[in-house]
Amino acid sequence: MSDNKINLKKIDDKSEDIFEAAIVIGKRARQIISERIMKNEIHSFEKDSELNDEEFNEIKEEIGMNYVEMSKATSVAIDEFCNDELNWKYEEKNTEE
Repeated sequence: MSDNKINLKKIDDKSEDIFEAAIVIGKRARQIISERIMKNEIHSFEKDSELNDEEFNEIKEEIGMNYVEMSKATSVAIDEFCNDELNWKYEEKNTEE
């Protein structure tokens, strides 16, 4: 969805229930965010006695220079859903009596 418009008809056609589609897309978006965090984990730098202001500012600038703009996770999830790239299944309820 590069033009940032969501085609609800297309999403509705891919699923029996629009709410089901919203849940699947939402869970996939959270999964994408988690993957990005794991991949690009930035360690927080604590200012301690060994790190002076100049070194701390250099580290902040380096992090800023390495920043890469990414597509929004929800946009990626919607695209994957509309292109039949997602598989999902229902959780089975345990019926113990």
